[in-house]
Parts: sequence; C-alpha cells; structure tokens
Amino acid sequence: NSNLLATGSFDETVKLWDIRNGECIATLPAHSDPVSAVAFNRDGTCVVSGSHDGLIRIWDVTTGECLKTIVAAGNPPVSHVTYSPNGKFVLAGTLDSTLRL
Repeated sequence: NSNLLATGSFDETVKLWDIRNGECIATLPAHSDPVSAVAFNRDGTCVVSGSHDGLIRIWDVTTGECLKTIVAAGNPPVSHVTYSPNGKFVLAGTLDSTLRL
C-alpha cells in the first residue's frame, strides 16, 4: 500500500501511518530496546524491523502479527534492514560492522 509509512522509535514500537491524513493506524509492540530500522517488502504487505535489542522481526501489515523473529549470533544491535529485490531475503546491518543476509 503506497499510502503507508512505517516508523521505528525509541519507545520500542513500530508505527504504521496513513500518509493521506497523518493518522497512526497501528502501533506494534515490536522490541525491548529502541527500533533503529524499518522497511517494507516490495508489495507492502510486510514490514521488517530491527532494534538495539539485536532482534529482527517481520510483521504482517494488515493484521499486525509478528510473522518471524530472527536472532543473529551474539545478538548485536541492528542499525539497518532492507528486503532483497525479490523479497525472499532480509539484509541487516549490525553495530558490530557486519552485514547479515
């Protein structure tokens, strides 16, 4: 949905916003530390979030359900997340100077 914006916050949540009216349409209780990165998949049906808690979570945009939690070895804080062009993989950058696919 091109009318949605996802934000991550120091309040440990991911928020989904309707950009047409500026309304927050969902607040996802995402993490136990600040959320440092969010990204939509290509068709806008899922959003991935990364946090200083070292977790990467994939969310269903329609239901707000956490579909998957990914934990990297050592649990380093996550600084960046994005989907691969085909949507099958998530690339994460972590504060230990590592990229994980």
